[in-house]
Amino acid sequence: MNLRNLLKEINDNGGVSYNFTTGDYNPTDGYMVSLPDYEMAFDKVNEQDIKDYIIENIGVLSGDNAYFGAWADRDIIYFDVSVKVDDLYEACYSGIVNEQLAIYDNANAVAIHLPTPQKSGTFTQQATYNKQAADRVVEAYLAMA
Repeated sequence: MNLRNLLKEINDNGGVSYNFTTGDYNPTDGYMVSLPDYEMAFDKVNEQDIKDYIIENIGVLSGDNAYFGAWADRDIIYFDVSVKVDDLYEACYSGIVNEQLAIYDNANAVAIHLPTPQKSGTFTQQATYNKQAADRVVEAYLAMA
């Protein structure tokens, strides 16, 4: 996949997930979870923006389970580094802890919105809250299915 194709996917389909190591493109299973500290937002993107982001993050994007992710939300285009997680609970918990607004269900092409993580209290209290929050998200999502 080249820069032109990545840009076309973003503009025509609202987003793309691409693994530069394996060539996996828009997986159809599992859940995409963004890694913290790699998100960038743009009003409009071009091939140079994609190239610059890839070069800046090539170290982490070189992993077998690391994906360049791009998606549009309310006229803002986001880039990130995501990993594919097979388990829904694990994906929700990781997304909450990583302070993500949502994770993405590849099989159903649906964003699963997440609550904000607990930041106050002891580490144990925070972990307990975040685990319970992940449980609630999973239960609500599966009930809709």
